[in-house]
Amino acid sequence: MSCIDEHSYLTLCHLLSDQIALSLPPDKVYLAEARLQNLARQHTHGDINALIEKASTVADDALRTELVEAMAINETYFFRDPILSQSFLDTMVPALLEKRRRDKTLRIWSAACSTGQEAYSVAMLLDQHFPQLKEWEVTLIASDFSQSALNKAQQGCYGLNEMNRGLPARNMALYFEQQGLDWQIKPAIRERISFQKINLVREWPDSLPVFDIVLLRNVLLYFSMEDRQRVLGRVRKHTANDGYLLLGSTESLEKTAGFVPAISGSHRPFYQPA
Repeated sequence: MSCIDEHSYLTLCHLLSDQIALSLPPDKVYLAEARLQNLARQHTHGDINALIEKASTVADDALRTELVEAMAINETYFFRDPILSQSFLDTMVPALLEKRRRDKTLRIWSAACSTGQEAYSVAMLLDQHFPQLKEWEVTLIASDFSQSALNKAQQGCYGLNEMNRGLPARNMALYFEQQGLDWQIKPAIRERISFQKINLVREWPDSLPVFDIVLLRNVLLYFSMEDRQRVLGRVRKHTANDGYLLLGSTESLEKTAGFVPAISGSHRPFYQPA
């Protein structure tokens, strides 16, 4: 495996920051080498430095996209955070059911859905615990910048190792069908989700609505402070005044972010517009 020199690593860091606002620390050279070695074999005879140079200078959007997606962090699994599920079931959805009882609409956005497990977890929670929503207009949008991740999410097909990470056996039996060695989520759930390609640090579609719940989990920790504030400002414009923003369990917001804890004094990672 070739080693990344200092100049190439700085070039890679600038490229990732520009494309997806990923802030790569100086001590992660080993990670970049591990993630890019296969791509380098395909395009530059195993030379990672040449790969980075080519992706950053040649007008080749396809190669640049491949490199960025190879470096993206796609760590996700079903029902990843029990605190989120409990807050979702006990606080957020019940409150919104009351507030939206007249127009019977509910809009939810999984804003960095990766390969889809988060969005499908939300769809399963709604189906299991809130049967009254069958009479509502429920919009569930799941987005990511990575087309390869979205392709997998849209297929809703997962290997056994992915299924065993957080998915209760009951949900596996209720919502999935075996397809060879993999398991695919049933159309009744899969078709409830609209998957869209959205890069949080680039232009957002004009058609993107205002949401009652926005899930922006385990994303901001990879952004610089400037990019965090910029993305949060845009998220605020797409969050209903009485809606909710959910972060990862280890994330928190500055007071200037435009959101405050949904429950005063709570350390749970969900917020409401200030």
